[in-house]
Amino acid sequence: MSKMLSGQNVAILTANGFNQHDLIEAQKALLAAGAKVKLISPDQGLISGWDGQGWGHNFPVDQALATALGADYDMLVIPGGSRALDKLQTTAHTRRFINNFMTMAKPVALFGDAASVLVFAEQAKGRVVAVAESAKAVLEAAGATVVDDVMAMDGNLMSSPVVDGEQRQGLIVQMLDFFAGNAKLAQAA
Repeated sequence: MSKMLSGQNVAILTANGFNQHDLIEAQKALLAAGAKVKLISPDQGLISGWDGQGWGHNFPVDQALATALGADYDMLVIPGGSRALDKLQTTAHTRRFINNFMTMAKPVALFGDAASVLVFAEQAKGRVVAVAESAKAVLEAAGATVVDDVMAMDGNLMSSPVVDGEQRQGLIVQMLDFFAGNAKLAQAA
């Protein structure tokens, strides 16, 4: 894989209980593409993934959400996982961090039910998203258009309800292309 994201700073925003497969696959692909990846969380120290059956691996937090600035990052990834998303929605720092990416039209990739944080960040209205069934009602109630597709692209926002391995791999490739395209646009500006 080429280093298409060389020099790009990517934030992965999550908390305890994130979908471990979403995070691992995205993180590996981003690092292989040359991105500098930082795990941002309201939790400190180590956070634990959820592997679908129970608690999974622990991952070190690179920066506390309370001190993280969206201006320091070029792109944002939010893995799914209801436990993590519930935790993210307990602090206004989540809203501040996400809003920076949305306001500055920086690329954002949302996996599974992660699009539900758009409601908390007051960024769902008018957006087109593809999400896990569990997040559909709350997004529609907030004014988002939910499509029944494997992926939705809406400006700087990429979302997908994908939860299985083979489809996730395809989504990761799409995410890398999406991020690389935005990186080229930013460099040209």
